[in-house]
Amino acid sequence: MIPDHLRIQPGQQALTPEQEAEARRFAEERIQAQLSTEPVDEQEAGALLRQAYEVAGLAAPQRIQWVDGPLQLVAVLAPPSVRDSVSASVDAGALLSVGESVVNSISASVRGRVEESVGESVEERVWSSVEESVWISVRDSVSASVGDRVRDSVRDRVWRSIWAYDNAPGLAFYHFFDVYLAPNALRALACFNERVSAYWLGEALAVIVRRPRVLARDQEGHLHNASGKCIGYHDGWGLYAWHGVLVPEQVILAPETLTREDFLNQRNLETRRVIQERMGSRFVPELGGIVLDSGPRGTLYEVRLPADDPEGVARYVQVQDTSKERQYFLRVPPTIQTAAEAVAWSFGLSGEGYHPERET
Repeated sequence: MIPDHLRIQPGQQALTPEQEAEARRFAEERIQAQLSTEPVDEQEAGALLRQAYEVAGLAAPQRIQWVDGPLQLVAVLAPPSVRDSVSASVDAGALLSVGESVVNSISASVRGRVEESVGESVEERVWSSVEESVWISVRDSVSASVGDRVRDSVRDRVWRSIWAYDNAPGLAFYHFFDVYLAPNALRALACFNERVSAYWLGEALAVIVRRPRVLARDQEGHLHNASGKCIGYHDGWGLYAWHGVLVPEQVILAPETLTREDFLNQRNLETRRVIQERMGSRFVPELGGIVLDSGPRGTLYEVRLPADDPEGVARYVQVQDTSKERQYFLRVPPTIQTAAEAVAWSFGLSGEGYHPERET
């Protein structure tokens, strides 16, 4: 039972401080539900989906097919989605007055934590997999116009592979009003959306992707797993990421095998940066770093970067960590000329201002 002071009143222009706090709590609840990997009651989810069809004035699909990963969904050619029909059945008039407040409290929070951190990453890698396995093999066999239509059709199916994460912000918005203002027709779809990873809703067939088996993120909400897949589906397909950057499997599972060629041949600058980080103290020697300056506080190296890198060169200072009895490399601005200046910069000081009594 929702207390009266937390309910939205007709004609209300903005959320009260208590309602804003409740909206933030509600958004966090929606985020945790959408990102959960716990198995769901598939019969219950199916019942919610049938309710969504009913409020859209449509007959329930003849068959609901559950699949274990987004690539399996992409492989199924199904009729167009009915989501727009469902959305059209919602009376939006009563929602407009406090809508902006709720967007800020609900939709923006969910978008930042769900759609942007998870959905876009999955879509990017699914599309990459489809291009490698399908598009490249047929592009030379069809005309450009036919090829473009095929590509657009496949791209639409790829988009459906992250449909639940993409829909989460908007559905959370309507779900909030369903609970705190008055019931609306999107409630069933919103509750269904939180129980799945993706779906394709057709007239005869609905295809639903189960929640992933693994979904790991760092403290800032970026996809991340230092020892395995950050997203892993039940069919074995998944992604590897380092603090939000999608990377090849080798970067996570076998960083000790990364080489100069792996770094130089990587076209994506963010992935290249992660490779550098994962190579650790091997990076500068492996890349053939040239000594620019050496002193009691460390050694300054310069490494030539691939031609497409905007900086062209990178400079690193090698310092000794006496507490752990190991050496490591810190990247410094390319304008730094001496090792002493580089070490001082790492402490936020100028070379002249750095005079430690004891270095660790």
